[in-house]
Amino acid sequence: MFDVCIIGGGVVGTAILNKLTRLGKSCALIEIQNDVGFGASRANTALIHSGIDCKPGTLKAKLNVRGNALFPSLAKRLGVPFVQNGHLIVGNDEDKLIDLVCRADKNGVKGVKLLRGAELHSLEPNLSKAIKSGLFVPSGGMISSYNLAVAFVEESILNGASVLLEFDTKTIIKQDGEFVLKSTDGRIVCAKSIINACGEGYNKIANLIGSEEYDLIFRRGEYFLLDRTAKEYALHPVFPLPTEYSKGILVSPTVHGNILVGPTSIVSDCAEITTEEGLNIIKKEVASTFENVPFKENIRVFSGVRTICGEDFIIEKSGKVDGVINIAGICSPGLSASPAIAEFVAELLGLKPNKEKRNLKKRKPLTALNEMTMVEQNKIIKNNPDFGKVVCRCENISLGEIKECLNSPLPVKSVDAVKRRTRAGMGRCQGGFCIFQVMEEIAKANKIEFSEVVKDGVDSQIIRSKIKPVKVEK
Repeated sequence: MFDVCIIGGGVVGTAILNKLTRLGKSCALIEIQNDVGFGASRANTALIHSGIDCKPGTLKAKLNVRGNALFPSLAKRLGVPFVQNGHLIVGNDEDKLIDLVCRADKNGVKGVKLLRGAELHSLEPNLSKAIKSGLFVPSGGMISSYNLAVAFVEESILNGASVLLEFDTKTIIKQDGEFVLKSTDGRIVCAKSIINACGEGYNKIANLIGSEEYDLIFRRGEYFLLDRTAKEYALHPVFPLPTEYSKGILVSPTVHGNILVGPTSIVSDCAEITTEEGLNIIKKEVASTFENVPFKENIRVFSGVRTICGEDFIIEKSGKVDGVINIAGICSPGLSASPAIAEFVAELLGLKPNKEKRNLKKRKPLTALNEMTMVEQNKIIKNNPDFGKVVCRCENISLGEIKECLNSPLPVKSVDAVKRRTRAGMGRCQGGFCIFQVMEEIAKANKIEFSEVVKDGVDSQIIRSKIKPVKVEK
């Protein structure tokens, strides 16, 4: 019996798991996929927004600003790369820029500065010469959203939480004041309270519980990912003036040195498809803010789906079923707000967010040889020669780093799970040279057949069958 069962292993669900575990609650997190940080939590711009463009008085504004303030210490504690070098919002309509400054003041976003001409272009030399004005927002930052979700969960497991992957919820029954959740494979979880943080799958779970369902809208966002050879092209995340539906097509560095260009904002179903139409929209619209974007350095295109429910987040106790908290419509700035959402949920459960347990165990970040000096690398390689054997040539990732990843507190079951944690396969060849060695290590660590290793989510087999040898007549 758990105090709380969180359904959904995105960045919000994992943040809640982490916070409640640190507050001393016995928690289980169930996730339909074979890893955490799926869906919108991995296919986004991975920015920690300031809260400048949120409508004042909304949960989005309150939780975005609070979440932004929490990230520097949170990222340090979890060992997740985080850079807070500020964001730029550019455009030639100074009235709209001034309106954003006023909104920033109402939301409590500090230090926003209006820049013009040479001062603006000195921060971003590749901005279009047609851009005359912009805002510098110093509290804006960058993080790895999927690494954050993994870190939340690993620390939670070390402090007693349970995580059940590939848990496809079939039934949820409330009896004698407790919830019984049963998966399609027969596993059962019992809990006193349920938190529905399923993102795009929210209504499916709400239907099983009998709690509130909402009208959800899905917007697809497509991206270009440029190689690290283009890393100097943009030095800060740069946004155009926001629209009613989107923060616009931006150009942004990542914490790992790539460049992201996108996203679109197209009403769609839940499919994470990437279209020629969407990519052409990006190329056309980004030309109004940047010159000569190096699309020839593109190594991958991808898309994510945002779940929207009206103009604000929904985070509330169910009025239909006692013991249920509904979390829906967590689109942007959901990542930025995630630690503050976790605090808010704790308060809804009657807990004090600052009353954490003492002597909590800390997560040990994975070894990252690329961030070390040659002396530090040689010391590690001397102790363990596997760290001197390069598996991924593009990103220079060693066998030792991959093995370390596979022995972390949260099971790692797919090639892309290794990629997200270590960056093996994240470079220019996108795993073309290293995929089979990574598969071998996954098979050994999980004690499964090589052919059972999947590319990413469940049912993404790489090897479907053996090819029968053909006899050649002499």
